[in-house]
Amino acid sequence: MRMIATIRGIRSTFFAPRPPRTERAEPLTRAQILALLDELPISEWRYDWDPDSLHLGPMAQDWWAAYGYGRRDTVIEPVDAQGVLIAAVQELSRRVRQLEEHQAAVTVPSDAGGGGRGSG
Repeated sequence: MRMIATIRGIRSTFFAPRPPRTERAEPLTRAQILALLDELPISEWRYDWDPDSLHLGPMAQDWWAAYGYGRRDTVIEPVDAQGVLIAAVQELSRRVRQLEEHQAAVTVPSDAGGGGRGSG
C-alpha cells in the first residue's frame, strides 16, 4: 500500500504492509474500546491532493489494527468512529459516576455538628 503523508512539514512517501485485521471471538467491552482509544496514535497529516488542509487524527491503518471495524484499512468509516466515541464517552461517564458515588460515601458533611456557617 502506498501512503503519502506530510507530518509537521515533512512529506514522505512509503510503502507500508497491511496490518492484520483484529479478529475477536467476543465483542469489545466499553472499557476495552476506551483503552484502545487511549493508546491510538494521533498524527497531523495532509492529503496529497489537498496540501493546503492540515488534518488531525488517527491513521486508518492504526484504527484497523486496533479495532478491525470497517471494510478496509485505508478509511475510517464515520459510523464506526461515532460508535467508538459514544462507547468511550459512556465508559468515561460510568467511571465518573462511580468516583462521585465513592466520594459521596467517604465525604463527611462539614456541618455535621449542626453548627454551619454564620452560627456561633
